[in-house]
Amino acid sequence: MALLGGLKKEEREKMSKEEKQYVKNINTTGPPGSGLFSPQQENLHDPLTLTDDFERCIQCGYCRSVCRVYDITYNEMDYAGGRNRILKSLANKEIKFDKEGIVDSIFRCMLCGNCREVCPVGIDTVAVFQKFRKDAINQGVLPKKLGILDERVAKLRNPYNEPPETRFNWTKGCGAAERALQRGKELLNSIRSGTPTKKYKVGYFVGCTSAFRNTELAIATSKILEALKIEFVFFPEEICCGSVSYRTGLEDHILDLVQHNTEMIRESGVEDVVFSCSGCFSTLSLEYPRLLKEKLGFNLYHIAEYIPKFVNDHNLKIKYGKRTKEDPVLVTYHDPCHLGRYMSIYDPPRELINMIEGVKLVEMKHIKNMSRCCGAGGGVKTLYGELATTVATNRLGESTNCVEELRKDRLKEAEETNAEWMVSSCVFCKNNLYQAANESKSALSVVDISEILEDCEFY
Repeated sequence: MALLGGLKKEEREKMSKEEKQYVKNINTTGPPGSGLFSPQQENLHDPLTLTDDFERCIQCGYCRSVCRVYDITYNEMDYAGGRNRILKSLANKEIKFDKEGIVDSIFRCMLCGNCREVCPVGIDTVAVFQKFRKDAINQGVLPKKLGILDERVAKLRNPYNEPPETRFNWTKGCGAAERALQRGKELLNSIRSGTPTKKYKVGYFVGCTSAFRNTELAIATSKILEALKIEFVFFPEEICCGSVSYRTGLEDHILDLVQHNTEMIRESGVEDVVFSCSGCFSTLSLEYPRLLKEKLGFNLYHIAEYIPKFVNDHNLKIKYGKRTKEDPVLVTYHDPCHLGRYMSIYDPPRELINMIEGVKLVEMKHIKNMSRCCGAGGGVKTLYGELATTVATNRLGESTNCVEELRKDRLKEAEETNAEWMVSSCVFCKNNLYQAANESKSALSVVDISEILEDCEFY
């Protein structure tokens, strides 16, 4: 349909109110100057009547303006609109999956969801491209690295090629974790012996990455929960949540993982399950109920959401012991895609940081639903490591420059001060941004929000 502003007066007068509503605010097509806003979804007529999401793409280019991969490759196959054209060509049998570049296009997407935020016709690009990957794998297109990962998860119940019996080895030497594991084992034994003696309200689902690689996050979370006097348990029979397999198109391979973890948590009788891993959290929250076609029967929280709620409910205060209110450590917060755009949890982590005496939050330019991806999502870190690091370096640069300017504006002093920490709530964000910081010799330290809280006093 032609734009309202491009119609002659007599043509405009003939339009119905409904037709005018669909087009009233559209003056141009293509990415807006700021890259942050889209036309109203209800103002685009024809795309709303089509059934297949990729068919509804109007090739406006808004997604191009927010795609971090396209920013680096300048490849038309590397942003949502380009992939939608590929999908249309495949659907029309104009090309096949073996066409050069298609496999890279399928798996080079970070599934960050930024394009979904700006799509004027409301295409769920994350769902479209995850299905694209699933269809490609069903056609026999499986990158070698993903095949190896799939075998590891199937055999060892983790993607890191680690013996499953070593999942909780990290607890040794951490009193809080050792006690939680012992409680979890005793609870499981008592339930299966038919003599349950005690119920626990909170269980901590650790996740593979924190259990086998970034154990500092699991240790920090355990210490925090105990410091809050929360008597929590681990799940001794915990296995991979299936997130990495699901995101890379192997959805059909994770049903046994989904069923096992769900039944395991239900059997424990806990009411609240807390996570330090955003990937595990979003997978259990969004995908488990969909795959099982039923409600889970327990509550799910990321610690960045659970802790500020707990602190408020119990009228507690938080103090970072290494700095003072007069001389706070300056931090900037990076929104993980899995916690932010996937779960719409933007304010609780910020509220938590602002609760901490001795810590001061200063925001970057791109935050919340328009936050830029760290580059590690969607399997890109596994398959295209150099690309992931480049994206992370760009994000790191934004945080440094923006914090400097905001600090100057606030203090109105000539002295230049950089933020000391870049904080996130996702282990994959932490790892990718940490690597970028090291390689670029950045002055910023990259930490997880749990690592700040580990050094805090709750009173």
